[in-house]
Amino acid sequence: MPARLFLLLLCLITSLPLHAQEPDLRLKLERAYEQWRSAVVAQDARAWAAAITMHRQVITRNTVISQGLSFPKSVFDTMLAPADTRPLRLLEAQAVGDTAHLLYFGKVNMGGDPEQIPESLLVLKFFRQDGAWKFDSNKLVQLATQPEVRAKLLRNEPADFLDLPEFTPPGKAPATPPLSPVPDYITGCTVQSVGYETEIQVNGFGHYAGDNTLKFFILGGLKKGDNQITLNARPIDVPRDVTRSLEIDFFVKPQAAGEQGRRVFHYELNGVPKAAQKSTWTLPMPAAKEMSVIDVAK
Repeated sequence: MPARLFLLLLCLITSLPLHAQEPDLRLKLERAYEQWRSAVVAQDARAWAAAITMHRQVITRNTVISQGLSFPKSVFDTMLAPADTRPLRLLEAQAVGDTAHLLYFGKVNMGGDPEQIPESLLVLKFFRQDGAWKFDSNKLVQLATQPEVRAKLLRNEPADFLDLPEFTPPGKAPATPPLSPVPDYITGCTVQSVGYETEIQVNGFGHYAGDNTLKFFILGGLKKGDNQITLNARPIDVPRDVTRSLEIDFFVKPQAAGEQGRRVFHYELNGVPKAAQKSTWTLPMPAAKEMSVIDVAK
């Protein structure tokens, strides 16, 4: 073989994308997902723990115990039915570093009426753990606002969006979060964040609200004694007809029969800050009265 041709072939081989270097990637990922799906269908907590990443297992555990539920017994109580990928069209199996995904198109059935299910994109995410691929999470991408993408895929045309960052594995798996404590006070949080990218930390556990109206349980709840609350809010661009607002409330669940839940923390932001707003407070529990903060934009 001429030296020039050999060098050309060598360059082509070494320049192949990572997912092309693992020809059985699709089979490995499908097998990992099916192991997780079978465990969920059977409601087998031990098999579920063996099939999912430690990252997702800890996140699930923290979420469950923060609602006052038992782990792993309550893992399957609120879980949607895992989608059967066999009727779906596979668009891509890709790996970057220790992260990978399977991307499907079709009517993704997660427990609804099959006749009413629209065509969507299903992203199954995987991380390499101890040398093997394990399922981590899924993401459903609705196409109602992108009819041209849906029409192209229905015509079996190439998916020209696959190289976008949101459809590319990140390359590095996120760190496994710490275990949250069992809460002394089960605490719900409501956030109305319009025109702000908002993040709340309670005793070191972060909650990303973004630009949304949300309800969720505080990870680890509130503890007896001092609780540190930190708020980071960054103003973002909004249409002229949108009124900005930022309000946050914490409610503790009754601890005994006959008691009522009550609000223990309230926050409001007045005005629009010129830059990111960061504030920290200490909330003692049990609280003799509600802590109310009316913040003035700086």
